[in-house]
Amino acid sequence: MNINETEKLERFRQAVFDEADQKAREITEAAELEYKNRLDEAQSTAAESEQNAKKEADRAMQDKQLREISAQRIGSQRNVLIHREELIERVFSNVREKLAAFRKSADYKAYLKQKAALAWSEYPEFKGTAYLSPEDMKYADVFDSFEVRERDAIELGGVLIVYDEQGIALDHTFDSAFEEQRALFSNRSELAL
Repeated sequence: MNINETEKLERFRQAVFDEADQKAREITEAAELEYKNRLDEAQSTAAESEQNAKKEADRAMQDKQLREISAQRIGSQRNVLIHREELIERVFSNVREKLAAFRKSADYKAYLKQKAALAWSEYPEFKGTAYLSPEDMKYADVFDSFEVRERDAIELGGVLIVYDEQGIALDHTFDSAFEEQRALFSNRSELAL
């Protein structure tokens, strides 16, 4: 494979994650506004309830109202968390669709071939095993220098190349990249409560 194909594949991968990042920023801004509105509403309700509770002479009534305020705050935070998860799911649903489209393209086989060549060039003296999803076993011929096995855990595509005797694993699966990006996105400060 020539450098141009490798660059194209890398640009495509980067474009997918750049687009996801742009959508993430847009959704994050919307989430921040929604979070602020919900928090303001909850604080307003809580402050109002707290003022009313202070006016009550009966201590038992105050305790009950304070429990209600806490329940409202917890409920509000739970709603914000649910909304946050929905936003994250929307962003990564789009990424999942792009990866599925890439797997159906002619470039996917070239991507797998490039990963096989890279692994072979790094460790030509070792015997490795290439793990593919059941759906991708049709590309087994790309890994002629490796033993090829099916792995159900690979759902989104890519390849996991393992050199058991050396304790080396080259994870080029979309599944691990997807989960890594999702974790990084979920931990963004803009999405924290």
